[in-house]
Amino acid sequence: MRVLMIGHAFPPTVGGVETHLWDVTRHLSGRGHRVRCLVGGDDTCERLGDVEVVRRRMLAVDALLGARAACRPDDRSEPLAAQLDDLVAAQVVDFRPHIVHVHNGHHFAPEPAEVVLERADVPVLNSVHDRVGEHLFPEVLDLPWSFTLFASEYLLRALPTAGPKAVLRLAIDLDLFRPVGPRHEAFAGLDRPVVFHPARLLRWKGVEVSVAAFVRLRRRTGSGTLVLCSSENIVDDPAEVSALRRELVAAADAGGAADHVRFLEFDRREMPSALRSCDVVWYPTLDEEPLGLVPLEAMACGTPIVVSASGGMRETVAHEITGLVVPRGDVAALANVTEALLGDQSRRAGLVGAGLRAVALYGMPQYVDALENIYMSVCGEQGDSR
Repeated sequence: MRVLMIGHAFPPTVGGVETHLWDVTRHLSGRGHRVRCLVGGDDTCERLGDVEVVRRRMLAVDALLGARAACRPDDRSEPLAAQLDDLVAAQVVDFRPHIVHVHNGHHFAPEPAEVVLERADVPVLNSVHDRVGEHLFPEVLDLPWSFTLFASEYLLRALPTAGPKAVLRLAIDLDLFRPVGPRHEAFAGLDRPVVFHPARLLRWKGVEVSVAAFVRLRRRTGSGTLVLCSSENIVDDPAEVSALRRELVAAADAGGAADHVRFLEFDRREMPSALRSCDVVWYPTLDEEPLGLVPLEAMACGTPIVVSASGGMRETVAHEITGLVVPRGDVAALANVTEALLGDQSRRAGLVGAGLRAVALYGMPQYVDALENIYMSVCGEQGDSR
């Protein structure tokens, strides 16, 4: 089967959707499918393993937002649509896909989704990965998709749509994320315990909560390091990321912990070793987390987790069984439960063991099995040829 994936970005850009695209395309190609990713980025064509990656500037988030700068939210940018039409038409003719799979067609601009549905003469799927952030176009979900996949039950409830649909929770690469393996050298020598919040520097991800809770935790224990991601290569506005980082540094400085808050960057291949190197992972998202891959990855690496009661994480993290769950935005609760957890080795071991058993259900082979079945159901016989 020839599968054309369409998204806003692809690794080395960091983000949950980008990670998912990388994992699922590799596994599909490993099963003999031919996969091409049409994504935003500088105009290049490359092959990553068996996956073709076509990067085009007009699909990059900043280019889409710039093209729509003069539009009202409910307007269509005809110049942008015309450019996209040429791009999509060329890819359809050249690649001849059996199926087109769009990721987050409702985010940043409606024109890519509209043009793909107008131009492609094969089934078109949309995967819904989020509902948080600016520049959302929920009306795109009601376009005539052949099938819509939701990454969590939460997203299905939050973004109701007509047409064929199902929840297919995202998976992780359990060959990569596992409890046994090397540890990351960047964590060597850090003051213990090390708390790691591996999220992009975005307000809704709760990074301000992490800094405030760490200041409180360090005042009480007199030790520890908080590691945050520097977020140097993400799809979000770099000016906003830089401004937030300055605020976080100022807050840590005011709390006397500036020397113990580190901003580090890890590429996809380094993340398992980073997760294995810390003492606890925090994911205190303030808004509704669509699903939350990081808690699953941390569980798979044998690291205890503390998350907020947010969105899809309620479906994957069972309080006092596979992790600890605190109210969103509750700085004191995050610090308190972490302090208690770090002081109780037996409790940590119990959470880690249960987490390892639970995360076995989120392996990539099971996910790709389900995805292949959906592809075949919407394609029929034309998708039998690989």
